[in-house]
Amino acid sequence: MNYDFKTKSELLNKLRAYAKSPDDDAIRFKEKIKEQLLHCPELLYALHNDKYEDELFDENGNLNEDGEWDKYFMSNIRPYLYIPVSQDEVRNYLCYHIGFNEIPKSNSIEKYCNITFTIFCNGNDINGKETGIARHDLIASVIREYFNWSLIFNGRCHLISDKETTTDNNYVTRTLVFELTNLNSITKTTKGMAKVINKRM
Repeated sequence: MNYDFKTKSELLNKLRAYAKSPDDDAIRFKEKIKEQLLHCPELLYALHNDKYEDELFDENGNLNEDGEWDKYFMSNIRPYLYIPVSQDEVRNYLCYHIGFNEIPKSNSIEKYCNITFTIFCNGNDINGKETGIARHDLIASVIREYFNWSLIFNGRCHLISDKETTTDNNYVTRTLVFELTNLNSITKTTKGMAKVINKRM
């Protein structure tokens, strides 16, 4: 076998490059979502993690733009649909995932992409006392503001579904699905060089 790496370091560099490769939309889109969410103090505040609130605001209540906002990632924000079965503290979660399952009937160069956000709010922390808005609805509104009709993914996405459910006695949930049309795997990257694979309409 001819491998394009000889060391562990080179192998890791290859794996890290998947985050930027034009071939893999799921990984690239998740990176873009992460970047957007971690630069959204309204969302981070609405997730209500008292442990990290001093990262958002200084002692005078001013926005702390130098705070370590990335602490919310994996603690409250996760790039997959998962929450722990048991918890030792009340916590709210925002999970997101990407899916591609159809192509337009008119051509094979494009595909439909669904970006799904699932909000899990603990029943003991569902009431937004300072806003008067239920926490899962508030988080959904912030997501809608930032993503609906945006060009974050180099194609305009729009909200196609917004549903409220419950999982069990612990969480109230709201799921938002955005859709956009994207190129259908027409690139092939080898050794860091991407080339377009021609497809017929």
